[in-house]
Amino acid sequence: MPTVTFPGRPLVSYPGLRLFYQLFNLGTIIIRLPIWIIRYSFQNGRPVPTWSFKKSLVMRLFGEALRMWSETEPPVPLPLEPGGEKDRWEIIEPFPKGMYRGPLESKDVEPAIIGGTWYPERPADPAKAGPIILHIHGGAFVLGDGRIKASGPMFDLLSKHGETGPAFALQYRLSSRPTSAPFPAALQDSLTSYLYFVRNLGVPASNITVSGDSAGGNLVIGLLRYIVEHPELSIPQPRCAFLISPWVAPVKFLWPGIVVESNPNYNSDYLGRALCLWGAKTYIGDAPPQHPYIVPLGSPFKTPVPMLVTFGAVEILAIDGVDWMREMGGVEGNELETYMEPDAPHDTAVIGHVLGFEESSAQVAKKIGEFVRYHHGRAQMKA
Repeated sequence: MPTVTFPGRPLVSYPGLRLFYQLFNLGTIIIRLPIWIIRYSFQNGRPVPTWSFKKSLVMRLFGEALRMWSETEPPVPLPLEPGGEKDRWEIIEPFPKGMYRGPLESKDVEPAIIGGTWYPERPADPAKAGPIILHIHGGAFVLGDGRIKASGPMFDLLSKHGETGPAFALQYRLSSRPTSAPFPAALQDSLTSYLYFVRNLGVPASNITVSGDSAGGNLVIGLLRYIVEHPELSIPQPRCAFLISPWVAPVKFLWPGIVVESNPNYNSDYLGRALCLWGAKTYIGDAPPQHPYIVPLGSPFKTPVPMLVTFGAVEILAIDGVDWMREMGGVEGNELETYMEPDAPHDTAVIGHVLGFEESSAQVAKKIGEFVRYHHGRAQMKA
């Protein structure tokens, strides 16, 4: 196994150097732009031959911008005020410490007040609203907040093409500055939000679909494992779960760069290494790098919760994701449905409208909608 290293805070993350570094990188992008234009004018020069010239160029520019931004590791504030979400915003208090056991116990990281946003609006009575999605956003544990600006397009997509019902997007603590909350903070917050639904709001667990994209998918896996491994807490199982491009092996981005870049999908995805390196080193922190609640790959478990797992066929995380799906599918009793989005990069449900993957992401939303309706409908028939 390659050596795991935890780089410190980069010099270019400090304000004076950050601006200089970004301007320098912008200059290199401008210099290389004609080369990319010429290369992508030819079908066999594109990262994926089926992509158009425009899609190939937008992917490259977005990936370069994401790399440049991630390498400077800027602060990501997480206010608890409603902001533009207004009455769609909800504050959640943590539960007694006794609910956070085993992997969720930490002398340095304690459960905290969190918040979240309802889509399209807060139901008058969530307990009587029927099927509800509890979503945990992605962002490599260092980005995102589940609010309208970042997550609104995804829920518009699910509503339009998946015909899903109300949803709640959690704003969990990030491992980036200024929050600087490493594992198990985000998993504690995920549990807090689920307990809030079933215990405070009175939403029947059979009405809840838990979902997550990218790092959020990792947290959903951890939440489902925790419920199974701590039956003494009497936490009911959700009806079903869907995971979009779940990040199942963060530790691998702490391996030497040459190993990460040998991923066969490295050049066909915008995700790159910088964002994942930033997320992995700050989220793992002092925890064992191979902790099963951080790295699901290699630690399958049995769960009664049916899962839909989707990946972009040419995204970086799909390589490990396929192996994890095979492991989980091999556990007797597990119910796992999979969908590989043809010729698609990472997490198009969230970013596809920016990258030109609207039709592809619509198919993902349609699959999710069919899956959710089927399993909630099956539960009603059994009842």
